[in-house]
Parts: sequence; structure tokens; C-alpha cells
Amino acid sequence: MFYPVFFDEQNYPIYGMSDVMPYPSSRDSSMDEEAVSRFKENYRSQLIKAVEEFNPDIIYCHHLFLLAAYVRELFPEKFIIGQCHGSDLRQFKTSVRLQDYVRKGIQGLDRICALHGEQKNEICELYGVSPELVRVVGSGYNVEFFNTEGRKEKQSGEPLNLLFAGKISKPKGVPELLGAVRQLSDADVSKFRLRLIGGCQDEEVRAQIDDLISYVGEGRGSCESVEYLGFVDQDVLISEFKAGDVFVLPSYFEGLGLVLIEAMASGMVPVATRLPGIKEWIDESIPGSNVIYVAMPEMESVDKPFDRELPAFTERLARGINEAFALCESGFEQPDTSAIGWDSIAKKITNT
Repeated sequence: MFYPVFFDEQNYPIYGMSDVMPYPSSRDSSMDEEAVSRFKENYRSQLIKAVEEFNPDIIYCHHLFLLAAYVRELFPEKFIIGQCHGSDLRQFKTSVRLQDYVRKGIQGLDRICALHGEQKNEICELYGVSPELVRVVGSGYNVEFFNTEGRKEKQSGEPLNLLFAGKISKPKGVPELLGAVRQLSDADVSKFRLRLIGGCQDEEVRAQIDDLISYVGEGRGSCESVEYLGFVDQDVLISEFKAGDVFVLPSYFEGLGLVLIEAMASGMVPVATRLPGIKEWIDESIPGSNVIYVAMPEMESVDKPFDRELPAFTERLARGINEAFALCESGFEQPDTSAIGWDSIAKKITNT
């Protein structure tokens, strides 16, 4: 059953869990009392309708933020679990006017699920909740969609496919990825193609993509082509994952980076920035993980590195991608990711 909530894209765009969304959106940090009142009114009738018709034993709220706090207020008698994803913590920090209301609501939850241990510590500190309330459950993926079934063996001399899927933005490290691809294209490395999937609202980043497309289109070096696919349907995304060889996530901020697991399960070698808590969780959950980690740049803010750090980070990213190319060509044992399928994570959530 679905209970959709609609927003007016022109006069009242939806509030995103990031300051940069791949569609028209408002920023939580800009919300005043009138905006909060309108936000609640927008959700109220559908929330009440859903709970009255479905009568759930448990309400599971994604993000420890405004909506979860409001759900706690509306349904004081229900058992409510809040799931942290990381972006909610960032919004809580920047949305000062909302903090007292949100903190009170989150403190009233019956259980909180965290993605990893470092995140649990941050939740306790930010919201003032007891460590006993917070359980580390990680995250899970759909094993029926992301797997190696139907994956074709690479032919000799065929270019490797380098894939990025996510929000095309600066906080995701896309400009530095483009710079790394340019460096690799000018170097003596394996032949490869770059494919970018996701929405882009940043005109500067979109121009950088077009510039790189033109650059490699002149027949230069190791990169044979760059293609920006934009938004794609899920079946197309799954096909791209099964055709990909190296997946890159150069993000400066992530809750857990579940897409790394989906990429790994689909037969790719993931390359990612070493974000807090992620390597530890992956190593614990997936023995034999083949993720190649790239050291983070020094950060100016939660998702913005200092400009002086970018050249060195771009070079490290290029080396990490080239290391993944070598692993693809030499061969590797497929890691077993089954322990973090949806079923396993659901049992953790309900049994803790």
C-alpha cells in the first residue's frame, strides 16, 4: 500500500536530505516556523490514514530528522524505530532552528538503528540518547537484483568499463573523478570507458563532463569514451552493474556507501574514499572484500575538501582506479556478500 505525499515543485519544493538534490528541492536549514507547520500539514493526513488503515505493530522511519520526530509526536502509543543514514546527521547539524524539536522526538524513539559503530557514537552525542537505545545493524542490498548471474566474461582486448552511479555533484567527488580519468587517459594504462549514471543539477559539473567527453572524443590515450546516461530505470542500472568492471565512489560524505556492496555483488571491483566507519563495517561483514580505498583529503567542512588538497586526492584516485584495472585483468575471487542481503538485515533489526 502506498500513501503518497505531494509537494509543489515551484512554490514549495520537497525538502531533500542533502543540500544538493538531483531535482528541485528546498534546504532544511532554511526552514522557519511557517515552513515547519506547512511541512507537518503536508504529511499529517497521509500519515494518519496509513496508520489507521494498516495498523502497524512497528513504524520504521528512515532518517533521524524532522519527519521521524513528527511521527513520534503523532503516534505516541506506537513502537517506532528510527534508521540513521548519515545525511540526517549532517542536516541536523546545519538546521539549528529545528534541533530542539528534532532532538526531543529522536530521544522519544523506541529504538535507533545505526550503520556502523562510529555513527552510533555520533548519534549518541548529537541527540543525547543512551548507547543502549542505538543498535548497529549495518545495511542490506537486494540479492535478487545485484548478483553475477548473466554476467559476460571479458574478451581479450575489450576495454574495461569504469562506472559511477549516484548524484552527479561536487560532494560526491565527481569533478575529481573526471580529473582522474583525464590523467589515466594520458597515461599508459588499460583501455577503458567511463559511464556516469545519475541526476546532475550543477551546471559547472555538467560542463566539466561535456569537456571531458570532447577531450577523449579526440581519440586521446587510454580512455576510449565518456558517456553520461543521466537517470536510468532500475533494470538498466542492474544491466550496467553487470557489465561494469570497476565501480568508483569518490564521495566526501556517505552514511555507508551501500552501492559499494551492490557493485561488489555484481562482480565489479569497487574504488572508494576511506570514509569513517565504512571500511571497518565492510571488512567485518564481507571477508575477502575487494574494495580499494583512497585516502580522504583534508576537509574544510563535512562534504567540502580544501582546494589545496584536490590535486593530490585526484592523483590518489587515479592510482586507485588503475590498481582496480590491474586486479580486473589479473583476476580475483568473487567476495561473498550474501550475509548482508535484505533478509539478514531485517532479522538484525527485528531481533535486536
